[in-house]
Amino acid sequence: MSREVIKVEGLQELDRALVEVGEAIGPRKARTVLRQGMQDVLKPMAAEAKARVRVDKGTLRDSIKVGGTLNRSQRRSYRKQSDIEVHMGPSGLPQATTEEFGTSDQSPHPYMRPTWDAGKGEALEKFKAFLWARIEKARKRFAKTRA
Repeated sequence: MSREVIKVEGLQELDRALVEVGEAIGPRKARTVLRQGMQDVLKPMAAEAKARVRVDKGTLRDSIKVGGTLNRSQRRSYRKQSDIEVHMGPSGLPQATTEEFGTSDQSPHPYMRPTWDAGKGEALEKFKAFLWARIEKARKRFAKTRA
């Protein structure tokens, strides 16, 4: 399956604010907070993908997860893009690809791409709101510790 990476550049104010968050709560905790925020934003999309996929035994539906790790076969074909990554989708089942794209014997029944296309804008807005709320919270905490 193809991967779509959303890359946001040129947000200097956000970059400075994220540095402040790192200083206020520490870089490891900041990465954890960001990863958790991304996972929280993607969970409703995963639920939507589960609702869209055709169900025979439910194996494919139940394999759709949100997380920061890939299974062994996914890791072999994947190059890490950044320090903080979250993945959403089916976990290493061959039928995931054949269901989404079809085969010579089976027509495609897309479930991931329509879910992503319908929800990516809302997910980005939710993540921005989450980020700014966390940044403000960290700024207040940092100001208290300085005082």
